[in-house]
Amino acid sequence: MKTLLINKSEGRILNANEVFQQLQLWLSDATNGEYLLSFERAKKPRTNDQNKLMWVWFGCIAKSWSEATGRDFTPQIVHDAYCDKFLPISTPSGIIPGSTKGLTTEQMTDFLNKVQADAATEYGITLLSINDPIYPMWARQYQ
Repeated sequence: MKTLLINKSEGRILNANEVFQQLQLWLSDATNGEYLLSFERAKKPRTNDQNKLMWVWFGCIAKSWSEATGRDFTPQIVHDAYCDKFLPISTPSGIIPGSTKGLTTEQMTDFLNKVQADAATEYGITLLSINDPIYPMWARQYQ
């Protein structure tokens, strides 16, 4: 199988010449027969920034849950709870929590959006995004 990365931005294919040249080369090298051309969005793994943000948020939630209940919650416990809630995996023996390790950037964004919304609606916890001007100062207390 041959793979070709196409970069598109603002409605334009940025590497159009390379794409067409590579396709022409593949087609000219191909023997007679039928071929199948597939086209799918490239999947990129979650980013380090997404992962860092997640652990800051889970630190914030853990602190809030601990203060509210008097029990000791860790970011890992919060992680497991949210993986159980939003990333469940069905197995023959039942449902088990999923993991964030194999998520793509899009899947991780969706997961983080769900965590942020749930923390706000269920627990009244405001989780700041990295774009918030006070995020660096706020995040230090949960790292």
